[in-house]
Amino acid sequence: MRTKLLVYFAAALLLQQACKHDNSTKPSTQAAGTGRSKITLSGSPVTAYGTIYISNVSSGKIMEVNGVGMLNDGNGVQQYQYLGSGTATNPNQKWYIIQQGTGAITSTTKFKLMNVASGKYLEVPLATTTPGTGLWQDKANTNYAQQWYVQEVSTGVYKIINVGNGLAVTNEGGSTSNGTVITQENFVTGNTAQQWVLNSITAEAYRDDDVVNFFHRTNGTVAFDEGKSIPLTYGANAGKVLWITEDAYAADQLQSSGQLYCQFFKYHNSALLQPASHSWDQSLTPNITTTNSPISNLEVIESPGDHNSTYRWPGIGIEAGSKVLLYTYESANGSTPTNQAIYSINQNTAGLNWGAATRLAPNGMSGQTDVIFSNGMVKNFAGDTVYVYGSKSVYFNSSNVFLARFAVNNPTSWTFWTGTGWSTSLQSASTAAITVGTGNTTQQNVIISKVNGTYVMMQLDLGYFCDPGNHNIYISTATNPKGPFTTPKLVFTINDMYNGHLAKYYTPAIHPEFNDGHSELLVTYCLNYNADGGSCSTQTCFNNNQDPNYYQVKGVRIPYSLVGL
Repeated sequence: MRTKLLVYFAAALLLQQACKHDNSTKPSTQAAGTGRSKITLSGSPVTAYGTIYISNVSSGKIMEVNGVGMLNDGNGVQQYQYLGSGTATNPNQKWYIIQQGTGAITSTTKFKLMNVASGKYLEVPLATTTPGTGLWQDKANTNYAQQWYVQEVSTGVYKIINVGNGLAVTNEGGSTSNGTVITQENFVTGNTAQQWVLNSITAEAYRDDDVVNFFHRTNGTVAFDEGKSIPLTYGANAGKVLWITEDAYAADQLQSSGQLYCQFFKYHNSALLQPASHSWDQSLTPNITTTNSPISNLEVIESPGDHNSTYRWPGIGIEAGSKVLLYTYESANGSTPTNQAIYSINQNTAGLNWGAATRLAPNGMSGQTDVIFSNGMVKNFAGDTVYVYGSKSVYFNSSNVFLARFAVNNPTSWTFWTGTGWSTSLQSASTAAITVGTGNTTQQNVIISKVNGTYVMMQLDLGYFCDPGNHNIYISTATNPKGPFTTPKLVFTINDMYNGHLAKYYTPAIHPEFNDGHSELLVTYCLNYNADGGSCSTQTCFNNNQDPNYYQVKGVRIPYSLVGL
């Protein structure tokens, strides 16, 4: 991707600035102490689905996942002072309450409690029945240890009882201290340490742990730094989703422990076929194969070199009848020119071998590197025209976004938006750039898609350098493919940590086809271990172990209501 190439160009210029940070950019280590005075929040009734704070009656403090390791399975749950609300702030203090099943809410209705920061669920460890056991968070399962009755004990005040063992969620000892472990205990009537107030707040974007775990793969390609998706409608493939990756590790690079042996990735691209059920069980999503690459049939478009040599990076794409069209960036190596092409692959509706990928050359793309058209490929309402978005770096971490189009049945004939009309010649002057907010620039990491008839732009703060001060996701919208797009709205903070520092992240993607029934948009980004500079280190190998979790796709769900969809 263009974003990968620019980082090397800019690294020398920004090394000192990149490492100016403070600990406020990272999840805080929350030690015990009284902290702020007690804050009493107003209670809300139980709902089938919603974002909440959970405050203890005896202490007035908030139930949260410990901020250290807050994305990890098995991380402990504690109480802490209320740190204030606001979109994408203190996500480990916020929860989703989720009714299990349907129907009227009663005292026997089962709920799950999902943490916004991690997408993981409040759980009784190992389903133990022992009173006094501290609670933790874990990935989704169907066990009663992760299900709760939320039963009113007085107006707006609730006890939270585990379905599996009947024990109550408890502020241990009725403590007023920050960091006190939240445990399970026998319920005692009148004990305010076991009474909780649910405080409804505006819907928050949250980490989708099902999607995160989907990419913890053990077959085919198992880790990669790109994850674009293409919904399919043709024949028996209708409803399936084709995932396109870039640089990818293969299953034979995994150890039995699940760690990678220390080495570079094997392939420069691959593709996965997800079933029409959209199941997030990764075992149901195999790789497709093609006959293009002499290296492996898992590499769907031939990349004639290894790491840091000539390669081809596919990404954005659309379905065109029985074919899939993939925009592909072709790297330069020596005398080989940099090119941008489209590869056409015939769908196989009866198997995983999709045959050969045919290279197509759009007009104006060969050798053209001023604008890299890797930032979005979207069909119009009628489905006969494809809009393609590209970007041009204008100064550090600032880009102009440009628009091209082609007919679905003629993908090599492109025209380009000039700011006032369409031309067969690309114009990359700022006057042709799409308006975003009050200007015409975006960050380097930007992608555009279409959701519910609205054009959606996703941007990421720069994630290449040591512990960036801002590490957020932003959304803008437009009613026209040419814009203007609204001022970017902060919706989520990226908190992935690697080796004690914020992990490096990039390659945003929008996935409108994944409707979860709650009017929430799925977006993703990818990690690439750590950035360099200052106290950060690019070391990824420890005792011949390299964790694939830090070279994988991460998912976030954004409520439509948060961004005006």
